[in-house]
Amino acid sequence: MLKKRKETMNTIEINNHKMNNEVYQLRRRVIDILYQAKDFEINLPRINVRIGNPTEKYKNVLGVGGNKNIWITEKAINKGYQYLLHVVLHELCHAVYNLPHNEKCKLMSSKLGEPCGITQAWKIFKKYSQKNN
Repeated sequence: MLKKRKETMNTIEINNHKMNNEVYQLRRRVIDILYQAKDFEINLPRINVRIGNPTEKYKNVLGVGGNKNIWITEKAINKGYQYLLHVVLHELCHAVYNLPHNEKCKLMSSKLGEPCGITQAWKIFKKYSQKNN
């Protein structure tokens, strides 16, 4: 008899919210950005999306990405579209293209002071997608 392996999607940096209508709406804002990638002719694999808040040890984390999974904090979502776009595209670079932080790149810097402009963020992300496909 085979045991089913329980798949969990957790990270030490962010505590996942339990799904409810409010969390679903927050998650939808992130997923809308994934769908917008198609408008820029960027093909993405299926990405697992979780919403949560940073853990005590990682108070300043806005998102985490890896292995086709992204975690986005409520704080990142509530700062507006431009800010959220920057965080989501940054985490997608980790999750899909396995890119490390790059302090010389506005999108892939490890610290976010001022988010990329909307056009600039998509331009940088598209460049990474073309390099890594």
